[in-house]
Amino acid sequence: MIQIDTLSPVPICEQIKTGLKGLIARGILQPGDQAPSVRNLAVELKVNPNTVAKAFRELVIEGILESRKGEGNYISNEGKKKATGGFDSLRTGLHEAIMHAHRGGLPWDDIEKVVRETKKETK
Repeated sequence: MIQIDTLSPVPICEQIKTGLKGLIARGILQPGDQAPSVRNLAVELKVNPNTVAKAFRELVIEGILESRKGEGNYISNEGKKKATGGFDSLRTGLHEAIMHAHRGGLPWDDIEKVVRETKKETK
């Protein structure tokens, strides 16, 4: 489901948010579906439950999740649209980083090699 990279400079809270947005964007979680519980996700990811709770609170603020008192968190009706919109900014950032690397003198073959190596690391 969601993968956490403890060596990444990206805070774990942000990795959780990005992971949940990815599940929504790919249709694994649909509007109306219940999100994993804080406790279960914390155990699965081997992270502090407070970190998961913080990620969920921020996703509620962003309108991706809705919190139902006594029931948990659910994917909002706008969740997919908002989660997918976040990936547009990730794609833009990746595009800019690739163009920056190429303009800085990194050959296309080396850029492709970095992408392939990164892909292998995520398997």
